[in-house]
Amino acid sequence: MSSSGAAQEAGELLAELEKGIPRHWDGKQSILELRQADFQWRQMEWIGWYFEYKARKTLEARFGRREVPTYGRTRFDFRHANVWDFKAHPTGGSNWAIINDKEAVDLCIRDNGGLGIVLAVGPAQYDSDGSFKAWHDQLKGGTSEYERERIRRAARSRSRKTSFDLACYIFAWLTRRTVDQGLQSGWIKTFQDGMRNADGSPRRAKYMVDVEALPESAVALRKC
Repeated sequence: MSSSGAAQEAGELLAELEKGIPRHWDGKQSILELRQADFQWRQMEWIGWYFEYKARKTLEARFGRREVPTYGRTRFDFRHANVWDFKAHPTGGSNWAIINDKEAVDLCIRDNGGLGIVLAVGPAQYDSDGSFKAWHDQLKGGTSEYERERIRRAARSRSRKTSFDLACYIFAWLTRRTVDQGLQSGWIKTFQDGMRNADGSPRRAKYMVDVEALPESAVALRKC
C-alpha cells in the first residue's frame, strides 16, 4: 500500500477510535474493565493492554473481525485492509516507544507490504504513595511470585501508572524502506539484543521508535 493509501485507511480507523475510546483512562476503572473482559488485567503496564483491548473492540464492532498474522509468539492486533498494531506511549519520560518483536515486524512487512503502528500518546499520572499498587495486588489476590522474586533480589519496583490522558494519535506506516532508513538515521533502534532472561534464555530483539523524531515520511496520520 502507498503512504496515501495508508493515510486514507488511518483516517477511517481514527474516526472510530475517537468515538469509542475515552480521552481519560482511570487506572482502577480500566483494570476493572479489563478484568470483566478477562483480558490481561493483572499486567502492571495496563495502559498498553487497555488501549489494545479498547481499540480492537471498537474497530471490530465497526469493520468486523479478520484473521491477523501471527509469527511465533507475536500476534498483531487488527487487520482492516492492512495490519495494524496498537501501542500506548506516556510522555514526560523517554521518547522511545517499544514497538514489537523485530523478526515478527520484519516478516509482517515482507508478507503484507507494510505494518501500521497506532500510537496513543499522552501524559500519565503515577502512584506516588504505593496505594495503587497495593489495590492492584489485592485485586489479584496478593503479591505475585514475580514480585516476590523482585523483592528477594532487592530490585527496584517501577512506579505504577494511576491514569492516562490520551492527547494525540500517531499512525505510523512502516515499510522495509522506512525501517531501513530509520535504522540508518537513528529514529528506529533494536532493543534487548544480546540480553537474557533470568533463566539464561536469550530475549527476543524488539524494535523501538523515537516518537519525537518520527519523520513525516513514516507518519500516515497525526491527530492531536
